[in-house]
Amino acid sequence: MRKKIKKPNGVIYFLVYILIYPILKIFFRLKVDRSGYKMPKGPFVVISNHVSFMDFLLVMLTFYPVRLNAVAAQKFFFYRPLNWLLPVMGCIKKNLFDADIRSIIGIKTVLKQGGRALLFPEGRCTVHGTYMGIQKTTGDLLKNLGVPVVSCQIEGAYDCMPFWRKKKIILGRERVTLKNLFDTNELQILPAEKINEKIDVRLSGQLPPPKKPFGVFKANRMTEGLENIIYYCPECESEFTLETKGNIIRCNACGNEAKMDKYSNFEPISPGAAVPKNVGEWYKKQILYEKRPLCENMEPIKVCVYVRMHIHPGKGIEKCGEGTLCLDMSGWRYTGSLRGEKTELFFPLNSVPALPFDPDDNFQIYSEGIFYAFTPSKNSKACAKYATIGECMYWKFILPPDMTPGYDSGFCGE
Repeated sequence: MRKKIKKPNGVIYFLVYILIYPILKIFFRLKVDRSGYKMPKGPFVVISNHVSFMDFLLVMLTFYPVRLNAVAAQKFFFYRPLNWLLPVMGCIKKNLFDADIRSIIGIKTVLKQGGRALLFPEGRCTVHGTYMGIQKTTGDLLKNLGVPVVSCQIEGAYDCMPFWRKKKIILGRERVTLKNLFDTNELQILPAEKINEKIDVRLSGQLPPPKKPFGVFKANRMTEGLENIIYYCPECESEFTLETKGNIIRCNACGNEAKMDKYSNFEPISPGAAVPKNVGEWYKKQILYEKRPLCENMEPIKVCVYVRMHIHPGKGIEKCGEGTLCLDMSGWRYTGSLRGEKTELFFPLNSVPALPFDPDDNFQIYSEGIFYAFTPSKNSKACAKYATIGECMYWKFILPPDMTPGYDSGFCGE
């Protein structure tokens, strides 16, 4: 028997709406385009791109007074007060990039109760500001759910609150566009591949450009924290030599230096400097750099790591072992200790299409319902590097991939 999932608490929803929505409208000049949206009758699913930690608020408040049961990464349920608040708000746990029948049952339960579910099909917050693609099973899932689908496309929030920035929020302009994407008849007729294609087009930013370009109102400490996801210098090809301060990013090895403007574009400080246009272009060069040495006869990539897991309710993740993590064509293999015992874990490459990571902290693998967080013991800033290499390996050796390619990410090209 399915466990009933709570409808999001109406009092909390209302209080958040009257307190937060005016702030979004005033300080972020939030514009909501509902011209292509008409609320479906009965239960429906909302899908959205995922560019910042503001996205849950942006989507849920945009749809108010309709209350949405959001699907959220399991790790958020590990921490106080979220371990209390998320269930109260009817959120559904999801193991990222892992076969998770519980989350599917949860979504179906919400819809059967007449509710509406919110999904972020990318499965993670975008690292570089561009759309990262979805698992190809998304189309099959939506066909199976058999309810109308509404798309929500968020713009501008990445500049205001990317997950890597130390100073989390900078005021700027944002836009949310709602559109009816599929009705029940279309879902029955269209093959899953076509459904995925339409999702990719809608969520990847293929919309008319705004009359005014998005950007922050006052560029201040724009780059700080960026060195935790950008670790490669395109001028001298050194690693972990970049530092940031204010709006400046600089390589300490060769002096390559750039300034970020209020539109999140880079301007070279010295003539002839090798400076990509923006974070997305820089990250793409980093991907291409990591892809070059990958081949069938490559040596396994090894890194010494600490392992953290969720052990005590409400206390987040705790260190419970250390050892070596190796990556080769077959997958990831951990050898070391875990909760005081010698352990060997294996994660097949085809089951790890992407590795979500927290900058300068850990990269994550969900496997068979268990959450593992790995931190390179010698350099925590290398979390971005191993997450990038793992995704490069997946796209090179797993054919056909179970992911759509995203939007000019660099992973699936040569």
